[in-house]
Amino acid sequence: MSAVPLYEQIARHVTAAIASGDLAPGDRIPAGRYLAEDWGIGYSTVMHAMTVLQDRGILVATQGKGTFVAEPSGG
Repeated sequence: MSAVPLYEQIARHVTAAIASGDLAPGDRIPAGRYLAEDWGIGYSTVMHAMTVLQDRGILVATQGKGTFVAEPSGG
């Protein structure tokens, strides 16, 4: 069993998918319930991970539209 909490493992997985180009800025993330079912984990765990990623500026949620990969900030 990993010492890293499951929600953090999910956050790292999504971050890695973005870094590798599997997910691009503007891509829509599937609904939390779908991800929970697909990954065989609890919905609340998926939502915790999505909230963490939003707090980190990696994802952006838009009410009624979904959750999307954030555009990179200018640097």
